[in-house]
Amino acid sequence: MSNLYHKIAIASVCTALGFALGANEEAYSATFSLQPTTAFAVRDSNSDGLGDLLISLENTIGIRKAAQVEDAEFAEFNLSFPFTPNTVVNSAVFYTRIATFEVSEVGIGNPGSLGIFGYVGNGTAETSDFEAGTFLSSVNTPFGTYDLAFDVTQFLNQRVRNADAFAGFGIRALNLGNVALGGYRGTPIATRLIVETDIVAEPVPEPTTIFGSALALGLGGWLKRKKSSQQHKTTPMRLIYGLTRV
Repeated sequence: MSNLYHKIAIASVCTALGFALGANEEAYSATFSLQPTTAFAVRDSNSDGLGDLLISLENTIGIRKAAQVEDAEFAEFNLSFPFTPNTVVNSAVFYTRIATFEVSEVGIGNPGSLGIFGYVGNGTAETSDFEAGTFLSSVNTPFGTYDLAFDVTQFLNQRVRNADAFAGFGIRALNLGNVALGGYRGTPIATRLIVETDIVAEPVPEPTTIFGSALALGLGGWLKRKKSSQQHKTTPMRLIYGLTRV
C-alpha cells in the first residue's frame, strides 16, 4: 500500500510541474509602418556587378540599366524597435512610388520591370550594398505614376528571427531602361515598409496552475511523511518478532 501512495505522489508532482512549466502564450497582432533610416543610390560604373559610387537621392537620375553603367536605389530600416525574437511576421510589403519615366539625362526607355534585393544592413550608406543583395521579388512597370509594392515577408521574418538590427533593400532595373522613384529631383520620398505581425507573449504560468502545483507538492510531502511514519512503526515490531522466535 505504501508503494501505491508513493507512486501517486510522484505522479501528482510530475503532472503539476508539467502544467506549471507549460506556456500560457498569447499572441497580439499589430501593424507597423516603418520609414527608412537611410536612403541612397549606388552606381556601378563598369558593369562588373560592384558598386563604386554613392549618390544622394536628390542628385540621382533614377534607377537605370544601360550597356556600361547601372544605378540602383537603396533603403535600410531599423528593426531594433518594435520587433523582438518573439515577433512573427505575417506580412511585409515594401512600398515606393514611381515619380517619372521622363529622365532627360538618359532617355533609354522603360525597363518594364524592377526587382527588389534584400540584405542585412547596418544603417549606413555603402557602395558594397550593391552586390550584397539577394533577389526577393519583382513588379512590372507600365507607364504612369503609381505606387509599387514588393512582397518581402519571408526575408523580413528571417531578419527578425535572427535579431538583425537592420534590413536593407535595393531596387534595380531588370532590363535596359530608366525610371525615377520618389526622391528624384526633390520629389517626396514615399518609401515605407508595412509590416503585419503576431507578437507571442513570454510563457507565464497561470495562477490556477501555480496553486495546483503547490497543492500537489504539498500532497507529495504529506504522503512521504506518512510513509516514513509507517516504516518507523513497522521496524520495531519486526525486531520484537525476531527476538521471540529466538
